Amino acid sequence: MNKKSFLILALVALLALPTVAMAAAEFSLGGYIKLDVFWDSTQEGKNMNQVIQRNNTVDFHHGRLKFTSQSSRFNFTIKGPKLWGATTTGFIEIDFDQQGDVTAGTNAAGASNGYLPRLRNAFFRFDWPETELLMGQYFTFVSKWFPELAQDGPFQITGTPTARMAMIKVVQKFMGMFEVGLMVGEPNAITNGRSFSANDRGGAESTESPQVQAHVLFAKDLYGKAAWYGKPTPFTAEVNFAWQRGITADAARGLLATGQNTFTAFAGFTRNQYHDPWMVQGVLFIPVIPTHSANLAGTAALQTTWWIGQGVEAFGLIGFNSQVFRFAGQNANGNLFFDTTLMSRFGGQVQGQYYFTNQWFMTAAYGMSRAFNVGAFERENNNVPNNRVNVFQGDAVNLHQEFALCLWYRPITAFKFGLQYAYARTDFFQKAGVVNAAGDLVGSAKTNLGEAHRVEFVGLFFF
Repeated sequence: MNKKSFLILALVALLALPTVAMAAAEFSLGGYIKLDVFWDSTQEGKNMNQVIQRNNTVDFHHGRLKFTSQSSRFNFTIKGPKLWGATTTGFIEIDFDQQGDVTAGTNAAGASNGYLPRLRNAFFRFDWPETELLMGQYFTFVSKWFPELAQDGPFQITGTPTARMAMIKVVQKFMGMFEVGLMVGEPNAITNGRSFSANDRGGAESTESPQVQAHVLFAKDLYGKAAWYGKPTPFTAEVNFAWQRGITADAARGLLATGQNTFTAFAGFTRNQYHDPWMVQGVLFIPVIPTHSANLAGTAALQTTWWIGQGVEAFGLIGFNSQVFRFAGQNANGNLFFDTTLMSRFGGQVQGQYYFTNQWFMTAAYGMSRAFNVGAFERENNNVPNNRVNVFQGDAVNLHQEFALCLWYRPITAFKFGLQYAYARTDFFQKAGVVNAAGDLVGSAKTNLGEAHRVEFVGLFFF
């Protein structure tokens, strides 16, 4: 064999190695194509995961019609070889829900403009008969029970967080009805508006611990099952715990924004402060009219999730500013200093669902989130520089609510169509509106209320 022939054979062998290595793996493609069409009475986000601008904000309160397919997604499932007695699986999922920088003109939302691919999930998993070990990016324990509604990630601002993160997760099942789990993962810092605090150290990382979540679940067919996303599901009770540690900074108070006293500027950080965002979540799934087969016609189910915590943005409940600045002292120059504390909140959701037939069914759902234990704070017409009370940085939300009613039609497994009406309402701590020469709010145009109505149609093709 001459040298040239040897090199060709060696190259062929090298190219064949990946094929040999992957011979034990099986690949499958999945996902869906989604058209989303909706009319809004105001400029709410596509997923309805934003607070509603006040009713007196003219630019945000006029009708709007939108068409988009950006929520379409695809995934790859890889069935790997056995290892340590476990079945191995890999999963990668991509969607196009990430928009570029509109001001820079890159992938701005709109017709004929591309949407940026976004990594949703990427993990591999080891499965034993009663044990699961997962490594990679996936949903956390508190992010499982989304209501079956038309918008993507429904109630992620009120009832169910949307948190996918790089993690190591272990779940242990026993007695055929119980499971416990532990997860450690990437802590949420100052990214994507999901921080527990905007008052970080100059934009640097603001956490020094992993995020830790624990999980306890009981699920058993006590008297039959009912549908959860079309799958017969037994009575389920679940409790989840989440915690992480982070660093923020205290602040000196600057000038107040005219006429809106809680819009407060801060500067002059003096020291680090350590905070512990936490959340406790409880879940119930109750078959109300059960079935003992795969036939879902005439069945009904009730699902409810409730949570309480502080700095809850750390766990994916987006849309709020969870900071309260509490007066801490005054120096010789008259500067006021405030300690950063995390706002306490509670909230949750209730979903009722009824199947008229196996193809037609309806979902009614309500979600809410409310602040509590805030204490006294600066109110309108109280523009006093030396006011030693609590203040907010930004326009803090007291209460946010959403109600939705969706009629679904799924003629076959591959196609699903939905028609939905939704109403959302945000109550801010402070009012805003017309400002007089003295900088005070006046007249009937001032309000702390924002409301939105939406009618939405979705069509999905699953593959």
